[in-house]
Amino acid sequence: MPNRTRLAITAAAAAAAIAVAPATAALAAPGDPIELTILSTTDTHGHVVNWDYFADAPYPAGEELGLARAGTRIDEVRAAEGDESVLLFDNGDAIQGTPLTYRSGMLEPVTETGETHPMAAAFNELDYDAQVVGNHEYNYGLDLLETYEGQLEAPLLGANAVDATTGEPTLAPTTIVERTIDGQTIQVGVIGVVTPGVRVWDRAIVEGVVEFEDQVQTVERSVPELEAAGADLVVVLAHTGLDPESQTYDPAALQENLATSVARVPGVDVVVAGHSHQDNPEVIVEQADGGSAIVTQPVYWGGSVSRVDLTLVPSGDGFDVDWTTAPPTGQQLSTAGDVAEHAGVVAAVQEQHDATVDYVNTEIATTTETMSGATSRYEDTALIDFVNEVQTETVRAALAGTEHEGATVISQASPFNRDVVVEAGPMTVRDMAALYIYENTLLAVELTGAQLRDYLEHSARYFIQQEVGAPITADVAGAYDPAADRPIPDYSYDVVDGIDYTFDISRPVGERLVQFEHQDGTPIADDEVFVMGINNYRQSGGSGYPHVVDAPVVYDGLLELRQLLIDYATERGTIDPADFADVNWRLTTTPLAAPSEPAPTEPAPSEPAPSDPAPAEPAPSESPAPGAVGGDGELPSTGAELSLVVLIAGGLIVAAGALLMRRARRA
Repeated sequence: MPNRTRLAITAAAAAAAIAVAPATAALAAPGDPIELTILSTTDTHGHVVNWDYFADAPYPAGEELGLARAGTRIDEVRAAEGDESVLLFDNGDAIQGTPLTYRSGMLEPVTETGETHPMAAAFNELDYDAQVVGNHEYNYGLDLLETYEGQLEAPLLGANAVDATTGEPTLAPTTIVERTIDGQTIQVGVIGVVTPGVRVWDRAIVEGVVEFEDQVQTVERSVPELEAAGADLVVVLAHTGLDPESQTYDPAALQENLATSVARVPGVDVVVAGHSHQDNPEVIVEQADGGSAIVTQPVYWGGSVSRVDLTLVPSGDGFDVDWTTAPPTGQQLSTAGDVAEHAGVVAAVQEQHDATVDYVNTEIATTTETMSGATSRYEDTALIDFVNEVQTETVRAALAGTEHEGATVISQASPFNRDVVVEAGPMTVRDMAALYIYENTLLAVELTGAQLRDYLEHSARYFIQQEVGAPITADVAGAYDPAADRPIPDYSYDVVDGIDYTFDISRPVGERLVQFEHQDGTPIADDEVFVMGINNYRQSGGSGYPHVVDAPVVYDGLLELRQLLIDYATERGTIDPADFADVNWRLTTTPLAAPSEPAPTEPAPSEPAPSDPAPAEPAPSESPAPGAVGGDGELPSTGAELSLVVLIAGGLIVAAGALLMRRARRA
């Protein structure tokens, strides 16, 4: 293996380095150019071997993935270029995402068993040089993160994750990797930063303990420290996506995706991006001082190894990246197809993998009908109803004997997995893991009718605006969010059970809730109070839903939702959709009655979480808004010239439409 020297750079050490000339840089006798290759992975999310735990089978041909296959590609490059000429980094989000990591993080946590975390075992087998903490590294708590960090042989960096009391980094902020290539010594400074969204998504874990500073400002502070310590080039491991095109960098906003802005910091040479699950092998960014940086983002789940090749040329007593005659290049080394799994990585996790396969195939109940999640994002399905049924019953039971007993309990759930299918017959843990892929917990909050209306309008922004009368198909889902520069993800769309409602997606965002009533058909008043079962991600501000962050919490049992689903199924033995499935929400593009006007209220304003996309603006309309002055400066027509016959006919159509929208139930 290469002769590596790693040095973690603290703030105090960096200050001392500034006071004295860097002796180590002088070891590099300037001579011929040096070729250096940087390999990286990101967002592996527990995918070590090429195995789909939800399907209980390998991933299909052409879609193979995983860290074991990445290990083979890494070894190929090391063999071709020489160990000393290759650096290997991981960009975070490793310990959450599959039943393998769930077992080691929550079911049988390594903090209690003493086992080496499977991701640490796999990374150590491949001899990584440095890693950065991702937002999902915080999901299982700070104790597990600390244990995982201690098991890694490479430093786990996090320069902008600071102690809430002292302001000092809670993880190593930077490190220097020293290599000798062709008899010349180079030093590579590495900075690690993570998206500050952790403060929202895992608020219950980090609030008052760990704070997250702006990524760009952190890098701006760290670059001079590394240069003073002798770094010839600077690599930033940034667990953050490229800046959205419509975004203007604002350090006060603690923005989620800032890889482009990080690359603009003078002195940065390479940025490894992640978090957003995009495929970006090479993005060149210009800096204000005339310099440049290359950004690379590997494919998630071990779908690729990103390769960046650089030429370092002598400069003074060190080296600079050659941007003139041999500029850096980036490419993806795919792990799909004819790529063998790394035998050492497979062996390192084999026992834990086998135990996970046994666990997920445990039978817990019998299902009377097949339930699919394929259409859950645009039509009411039994699978989402099942999640809401479990949440509703859990909250209702918890409120018994309290001041909230008898409250109207409703529940929200999201379509996490389009591929989940629970077949009729034996139901297994694997089915529940596929249905609920995140380690969320259940809370309940109080919302008024007016706040619930706002909540649903925010959810409805997920749909692409359609022409009047257009059919409802899968194509209506996933509206583009300019603030995030991507389609709104499925997990940001919420279904609410316990009321009846309809979205007219031919209408602009913010005006789509055209039916909003109790299950008996009575309208919902603005001052009514509901208790809504809600997952901790959403209640913490995830996806920017209004009101819920500040809403009174009436229940928080810290119960994990996937386990609640498993327990519910186990206790009942038989899961029959007829017991809980009903069509309580619909999409339409055909105008119904005009949406009822809420009674005047002044609810407290609630801003979307800074780390999540803001609600999309309504699409521009070609016609004036109701009551607006027409294009020629005249008041719009009042419609008084319409005949009485037309008015009566219109009223009958509206009434008939409203009648048809009454609640339908599945048999």
